[in-house]
Amino acid sequence: MPNPFGESTIIKYYLPSNITTAVMNFMDETGRKIKEVQLTQTGDGQITINAQDLASGIYTYSLYVNGQNVQTRKMVKTK
Repeated sequence: MPNPFGESTIIKYYLPSNITTAVMNFMDETGRKIKEVQLTQTGDGQITINAQDLASGIYTYSLYVNGQNVQTRKMVKTK
């Protein structure tokens, strides 16, 4: 929210209380991991991404719960 974004964006997620590990990985257009965020809050949560260090382009982020990829989405960074 919003997508595309300029300065920052918010990614919302939900984690059930019975999980053991949760990680959100961020990749650039080539698939190279540029950031990893450990998620510790169960229930509804959110991450704010500040784009000051990102070039304009398309990025993907993936949510891994208990080592399994449960969702991958794209985000678009504009000038």
